Order: sequence, then structure tokens, then C-alpha cells
Amino acid sequence: MRVRTFFTACVALFGPAAALADPKSSEALSSQQILPNNFKPPQVFQNANLVRNTNLEKGYVRETVNVAIENIDSKPQDQYYVPFAADVIDKVGGFDARDKKNPGTAFKTEL
Repeated sequence: MRVRTFFTACVALFGPAAALADPKSSEALSSQQILPNNFKPPQVFQNANLVRNTNLEKGYVRETVNVAIENIDSKPQDQYYVPFAADVIDKVGGFDARDKKNPGTAFKTEL
């Protein structure tokens, strides 16, 4: 099967969460559960290749996940779900999704 969608999801886990917050605010960041506990995304994508890298060179851990996905459904798809465990999501400092074939293309991401 031909790879129809190729993107890179860069996840900086355990990074400085304060970079996402207003520096003048003293409130702690919190996450909210948007989807129900029993939510199961439609099985329309297949991970063709997945590579995880963990960078320990700085004072924080940066984990990068590169995923090549292919659409196995007969129709074009526009949503891809990346699961996070409940105890990990509060430690995510940033999330980025890019298309390697079109570097200027930005994807909308929600945490």
C-alpha cells in the first residue's frame, strides 16, 4: 500500500511546561479530558513506520516520535489521534505535527 499521509509528530515530554503559560501567571497548567473514557478512534490509519528518540543532552528530557502513517480507508481522512496516558499528559511541554514532504504545512493540534 502506498503511503498517503506522512507526518512527523514531535513530542517534547517532560519539557518546561511554563513555556506554554503566561509568564506573569502563577496558575498551574492543567489538562482536561475532551473525549469520553470509552472513546475508540476509527481504525482508518496504519502506522507504516515509527521511530522514537529520547534526547538527554539538556536539563530536561525531549522525546521525539516520528511516525509514517498510511490511510487504509477508502476515503480521505483528516483526523489522527495520538494517545497519551493520563499521568503523562500533564508533563507534555509541547506537541507538534508536520508533513515532511511539505515543510511549510502546519497541522492543527489539540492537547
